[in-house]
Amino acid sequence: MTFRTPAWWPAFLFSFKNALAALIALGFSLSVGLEMPFWAITTVYIVSSPVSAATRSKTVYRAIGTVIGAAAAVAMVPALVEWPSLLSFGLAAWVGGCLAFSLLDRSPRSYTLMLAGYTAAIIGFPSVNRPEAVFDVAQARVTEIVLGITCATVVHSLLLPQSLGSRLGPRLDAWLRDAESWLLDVLDMSDDSSKDKFERDRRRLAVDALDCVLLSTHVPYDTSHWREANRTVQALLYRMLLLLPLLSGLADRRGVLGNDPPLEPVVADAHTWLENGSRLEEQPDFLAPLPEGHTWRDLLRESFLVRLEQVSTILGESRQLLDRLEDPTKALPHRLETERVHLRLTNDPGIAMLSGFSAALGLMLICAFWIITGWPDGASGAAMTAVFCCLFAAMDNPVPMILAFGGAIIASIPLAGIYLFGVLPRIDGFPALCAVLLPPMLGMGMFLLHPRRGPLAVAFSMGFFTAIALQQEYSADLARFINSNLGQVLAVAIAATVTATLRKTASSAAIDRLARRQQADLARFAAARTPPDPALVLGRASDQLALITQRLGEGDARAVVGLNEVRIAANIASVQQLRAGSEGALRNACGRLLRTAARHFARSKPGMPPPPVLLALIDRTLRLTLDTPPPRAGHGGELIGNDPANGRAALVALRRNLFPDAPDFVPEPEA
Repeated sequence: MTFRTPAWWPAFLFSFKNALAALIALGFSLSVGLEMPFWAITTVYIVSSPVSAATRSKTVYRAIGTVIGAAAAVAMVPALVEWPSLLSFGLAAWVGGCLAFSLLDRSPRSYTLMLAGYTAAIIGFPSVNRPEAVFDVAQARVTEIVLGITCATVVHSLLLPQSLGSRLGPRLDAWLRDAESWLLDVLDMSDDSSKDKFERDRRRLAVDALDCVLLSTHVPYDTSHWREANRTVQALLYRMLLLLPLLSGLADRRGVLGNDPPLEPVVADAHTWLENGSRLEEQPDFLAPLPEGHTWRDLLRESFLVRLEQVSTILGESRQLLDRLEDPTKALPHRLETERVHLRLTNDPGIAMLSGFSAALGLMLICAFWIITGWPDGASGAAMTAVFCCLFAAMDNPVPMILAFGGAIIASIPLAGIYLFGVLPRIDGFPALCAVLLPPMLGMGMFLLHPRRGPLAVAFSMGFFTAIALQQEYSADLARFINSNLGQVLAVAIAATVTATLRKTASSAAIDRLARRQQADLARFAAARTPPDPALVLGRASDQLALITQRLGEGDARAVVGLNEVRIAANIASVQQLRAGSEGALRNACGRLLRTAARHFARSKPGMPPPPVLLALIDRTLRLTLDTPPPRAGHGGELIGNDPANGRAALVALRRNLFPDAPDFVPEPEA
């Protein structure tokens, strides 16, 4: 009889480990006389992740950010405390500046600067009444945070740790299976009307690929053999990005050619190869039946065969890379061992600056209210405004999440009140304290792994532990409890109002902005004097496609357009490589084609048809490649290379992408 793990077990185990780490942090904090034990407990719930490597990386970034933020508060508060307005402006500018710069880096490293921003607010604002104690408060904050992250790291690393490979490996395998399924769909597709359907069905592969890219940033912090395999992971992720335009382009050629008798033997071989495990060493020679003519249909067949060769090579290499990740003793081909790839994600400076400004403005408004009214607990409201403005700034419209997160914190207040005034006064001794805290800890922790309720569970735990404010001696002040929690309500209202006023960006507006950025990238790639880095081209194009797809509803055709832009970016890079490796007339033709394409993408709006002159330039350049040698087997991994045959395939693809309804290409120019 096989024992199956209950569905609730992973959530319970994660909750138990969080509770254990939090209670250890609490016990140590109380035993050595630290002043703010609740900071350590809250930290455990913020930094913990089911993947041990993610917990370790997050703890490093949080520790660095806390130290930087504490230093900023220590520097500003004593110097400016006599000028409340100037101090408010200084802290608001610090928070806004740190937030803006953090949004320019979409990797987990951005957490460092964001935390440096609102940590200064958490330390600085409560210290204005006792500026001489700001260093002690900062020291306590840093100590408690380091204690919390240490306990979380130790518990999650030693108690049934989950390797990053156990999560990333299956996701990579599932992605490759989806890509192979897409290839099978393409091979079975027989008419052009099915092309858009398959592209819409597969567009989320871009989102999944970029999710894997983000998850891979934690690889250096893993303790398994994956830690030494970061180069292999990057090589595999690069091939995943390569497959997006390749499979999409292959679908386009298949849809145009339909049931083409000369291609059917190749399609049958591809079916057999996929069914046998898509191993590189068993890859057929898909280029054997290359057409000898130069008619448009011949060129489409050649383009289809070149793309099929490239897809199969990259799928085979991806399988080898994944096998190497699972078993480090397996060898890799020489080309993969020497390859160096660094994937970079895009950023949006405009939104980053606007988000920083809205956070600074929100802080200035609540500080003005605090100063004018003389509100005794205004510090808590100012600190929480900084937190709310920062945490969700990366979203198009942060307001719903600010309201939900703030609502979860406010929802924890009644339970915190019951504990603070009804339960804790009856408790004597650390074991009894652990016994009464364990039920809410386990209850809150059970929701942390839920994709939608997880952030709200973190908010509830933050609100609960901050409200009961466990310290060395029991202290409960009803008036202070009410005032400080009213500050959180006001913080939610101000953060949401200011953000809604300045950052009211609907998804459609965000999609339009991303589409314009895609267009600008195409113009820059085409205008480059030297061939752009293929990893940069594919990384940026695929990343923006993923960002667009995340904002679209099911069945929206704009994702198909976005995937077309990825194909165009890859083909422009190939033409750049063709120009760099050519001489004479072909080099000049490539240069004129690229300059015209750059002007079109720079001056036109997304979706506008390209000028007819661009079609004429593509055809002229294509004619100059007709006498070059045919593609050769084994070059399939070079999607973006200076092989003239690969350049011819890119020109055919570019013609199809930009002018899908144009008349057939004519090998000989009209007299």
